[in-house]
Formats: sequence, C-alpha cells, structure tokens
Amino acid sequence: MTTLSFYHNANSNFIKISGKDSATFIQGLITNDINSCNDKNLIYACMLTPQGKFLADFFIFKKNDAYFFEIHKKFYENFFNKLTMYKLRSLVNIEKIDSLNSFIIFGEVDINNKYEVFNLDPRNINIGKKLIQNNSTIDNELNFNEIDELEYHEILIKNKVPYSPFDLEINKSLLLENKFEEINAISWDKGCYVGQEITARMKYRALLKKQTYVLELIAGTLEVGEDIFINKINLGKVISVSNKYVLCMLKINLVDEQIVKNNTFKIDSSSILKLL
Repeated sequence: MTTLSFYHNANSNFIKISGKDSATFIQGLITNDINSCNDKNLIYACMLTPQGKFLADFFIFKKNDAYFFEIHKKFYENFFNKLTMYKLRSLVNIEKIDSLNSFIIFGEVDINNKYEVFNLDPRNINIGKKLIQNNSTIDNELNFNEIDELEYHEILIKNKVPYSPFDLEINKSLLLENKFEEINAISWDKGCYVGQEITARMKYRALLKKQTYVLELIAGTLEVGEDIFINKINLGKVISVSNKYVLCMLKINLVDEQIVKNNTFKIDSSSILKLL
C-alpha cells in the first residue's frame, strides 16, 4: 500500500499493569519475552490455556515502568479476568485504561502530534506502523485515506498474518498451526509460561500436522467454512475470505503432495487458486 492510509482500531481496549512484580508476573503468562519490551520496543504476544490453546493476543508497550496492553474487545473481559485470577499475591496493579486510541498507519509519514507509540507492527514489516495516542482522531491535513476493518483484514491475510477476532477460536486454536512463530509472537528462550509445555512439544517433536496457508483466488468463489477438495481428497477448510485472498487451514502432507509442484491449481468446485 503506497498511498497514505490509516485504519482506526476502534475495537481496541487497553489495560495497564504496574507495580514491583509487574515484569515477573507478566513473564509467567505470555508467549513472548517481556524483557524485550522497553520504552522504544513494542512486542506482540498471546495468552494460552494450560493446554496450549489460544485465549487472547495483544501488543505490549512500556512507559514509566508500567506495561500497557492493547487487546481487541472480543478478548478483553476474559483476559482481564484471567489476569485478576492469576494475580494472587503478586505486587501488581491491574487497571482498565480508557484514554488511549490505536491506529495503523500505511505509507511514509511523520507524525507531529504527541503519541505514546509510533513503531512498525512487530508482526510483519509490510502491515504498517502502530500509532497509539490519546487523541481519538488523525490529523487529516496529510490527506490520509481511511480504510475499514475488511480492508485491514485483507492486508493481514495477504501478508500471512492472522487477524485473531476473525481467524482464531478461543480455547481451540493452536499457535503453531496458525504460524504465530513467524509473526514474532513466541520466544523459545524465555522460560516457562502458561501453555508453554504443549507449544514447545509441538515444535520440538514435530507434531504439527496442519497449518494455515494463504491462497489467492484467481477464479470462482469460496465461502468461510468450505472444505477444499482436490481429486476428492479433503485438504482442509477455509478460515477467512477477504476480497481475493483466502486463509485456509490445510493438512501439511496433502499440500506437499497436491499443491506445491504447481502453485496455481483447480479444486473440485472448479475454483482456481494460487498458493502464496
């Protein structure tokens, strides 16, 4: 995307964690390394169930020794309640914050107003810069074009980044199946966290049988939930469709057998797809 554009994350909510035990408390709960989060470095991470299933994803930035979480409203209340449950005797304060606003900026531009964060999205260099500020609007003197959530979702899919409110299921999705390792959400060196054992076992024991793939729809149509068949062999299922880009959960061995040799292929429904 070359023109100046922005997406307003109107569904983002914020939580502040402060106190003496903040870093230790957070480190035991998230998939990434909180020690990589500082005043200049935003990180992306998840919280999992003890069984290694997805509960929530979020961004974290640090300011004045406090940690601020940006999280989609779909996961917000459950995540806040989990934090409160895990707090126990930890010396931390957990607060809901209503004063912050989140945007994604596409294109090269300087932001002159006061902000808390203006950094590249840590998931992928091609999906814009994150701008977090108190102001609820963008200075439109620069002739920004505002995009909606569907357009933003399309950009994420095209760049092989799942958009959790649409693409993941609470208590069901697994991070490695959804390629979260490739979007800088997991640290393998940080030590234990809730769900770490299952996640590490999948990686180091090569237990991964299926994962997400991005396909470009060349001809035909596909619906969310539709099965992908080639020669009556079920490769997997459509997770999301945004314009001509399709996110699917497919069986790795069948993709290797049926698709990789010819990245553009026809499925049994006669739609033509290209593996990206």
